[in-house]
Amino acid sequence: MKIKSYFIIVYSFLALFFVSSISCKTKKVILKENPETTIGDQDAVIADNSLFLNNIILSKSNFEQFSFNAEADYKDDKQSATINIEVIAKKDQYVFLNAKAMGFINVARIMVQPDSIRILDLINRRYISASYKYMQQFSSAPIGFQQIQNLAMGNAIFDPKFGSTQIDSLGQLFVLITDLANVKQKSSYSKDLKTQSVLLSEQGKSMEMQVSFRDRRIVDGLSYPYDILINIQGEKKMECRFSIGNFVTSLKKEPQFVVPKSYKVQVF
Repeated sequence: MKIKSYFIIVYSFLALFFVSSISCKTKKVILKENPETTIGDQDAVIADNSLFLNNIILSKSNFEQFSFNAEADYKDDKQSATINIEVIAKKDQYVFLNAKAMGFINVARIMVQPDSIRILDLINRRYISASYKYMQQFSSAPIGFQQIQNLAMGNAIFDPKFGSTQIDSLGQLFVLITDLANVKQKSSYSKDLKTQSVLLSEQGKSMEMQVSFRDRRIVDGLSYPYDILINIQGEKKMECRFSIGNFVTSLKKEPQFVVPKSYKVQVF
């Protein structure tokens, strides 16, 4: 595979945050106001909606900072490749990705911050900066920094909201359907309220994005998935599996993101 094609793949990783789909039908339980019970067995949990949703949010993985290395196996209808990615994140400040092809060829650096997404295309010597408003022209999903941070931390992309989230049960899992205007999120949780999968759906678009969090391990008292699988189905099918390693909750270094003066600048 040509080196330039690796950069297309890196863009695809970023695009995974912004696509959505047609949701599956499921039995729904409408949220009730003024809950009268406390969390106990499954029936009690569903009856006490506001307390349950609050516990879902409190049970999120909420690292102050972390870093890890990942081997990302990517494939679509025409090509496949393995990219090595370093991720460094600091809560509410940034999520940084450094991508390498063949383990040693620097391909791209991506800095996701509350106000923008910035990309260094190291192959084509370009610097790209885009606002979240610009990104939303590709999808009506209200994606912002918080949603990307949630995904990086192994949580559902959107937090559930009282009044717009419905609760169901499926075997040993809890299922939440959150309505975000033209977008719906279907997320499943284990008994200990950890996110197992997320499905985004957008009305009127024939694409589907599903994220599965697997092989959860406890790191400094918090849960993190060491296997993340992202599937997109639409005009083009894409799959990317992240195998996580060297996960730590202390940063030995801050990420380096310096734009060379010789790079072409594109701002959106």
